[in-house]
Amino acid sequence: MAQQSQAVAYAALLLAASNTPLTVDNVEKLTKKAGVNVPKQLAAAFVKAFEGKDIMSLLSVGGGSSSAPAAQTTQAAAKPAEAPKAVEKPKDPEPEEDVDMGGLFD
Repeated sequence: MAQQSQAVAYAALLLAASNTPLTVDNVEKLTKKAGVNVPKQLAAAFVKAFEGKDIMSLLSVGGGSSSAPAAQTTQAAAKPAEAPKAVEKPKDPEPEEDVDMGGLFD
């Protein structure tokens, strides 16, 4: 089953990369050419899961966990670069005081 699922996933990627519609028939054709016998139900479930979604855009964003982070990333990339802010000068560290340890290391 894992090999069949993987074959369907690769077929979907190939179809998306070649701008070919993701249909059950196209998935079955590719998996048969690869020598993997895939049940029609598996191909249909995969096609239904990605119906109306652009697979290549899901990959370019880094995954498809949710669309909100993708929108935030795109908006952040579209903003013009701001001038660097002035960096505050770190304060000089205060000198350490010698603390009497009660002769612990004498």
